[in-house]
Amino acid sequence: MNYNTIEKNGRGEYKSRGSKFFSFSHSIDSIDGYRHLIAIYRKDFPESCHICSAYRLLIGVRVDEQASDDGEPRGSAGQPILNQLKRNNLINVATYVVRIFGGSLLGIGGLIEAYSSSALLSIDDSKHVQWKTVKQLSISFSYEFEGIVNSILKEFNGKVSKKDFSDKINIELSLDESAVHIFTERLKESSSNKINIVSI
Repeated sequence: MNYNTIEKNGRGEYKSRGSKFFSFSHSIDSIDGYRHLIAIYRKDFPESCHICSAYRLLIGVRVDEQASDDGEPRGSAGQPILNQLKRNNLINVATYVVRIFGGSLLGIGGLIEAYSSSALLSIDDSKHVQWKTVKQLSISFSYEFEGIVNSILKEFNGKVSKKDFSDKINIELSLDESAVHIFTERLKESSSNKINIVSI
């Protein structure tokens, strides 16, 4: 299945009967990252009465998702936020909606409308890109192949996370999974099979 994620964080502001709803959409890669941002928004908005949120996170081949009403009536806040993430087919994204109470109760229908609309504003404000599954590789080679490897890495947009120079050059990198086969074949051909390639 094709998913989307976001490259740029988004934000929005929605008002309903005196209450203000500030929304924020973030790219995340872990549940800890999701929880950390809740703590940040509690600190940034001490006057807030609720910080409702939802996330969708790809773990292996399974999408883990969760919604939090944070004290609002059950299903009136977190689920509408999560539904917007699902409608936009987003993964590895969390959306937070901070409510500043304005004195009037909105009722269940009003809350659903406010949280849903607010979440969508920040989702629309973020930059959506197609999600690509990334593969981690480790390659090891002699110094004579450094120029060839650097050229192929650039061609395939490989992201180097670690480089070690010893008797050989050892590189850890991430690459779009769909390009891994062609990438490894190119390395083998260019080095007469003298570059060692291992999946991490």
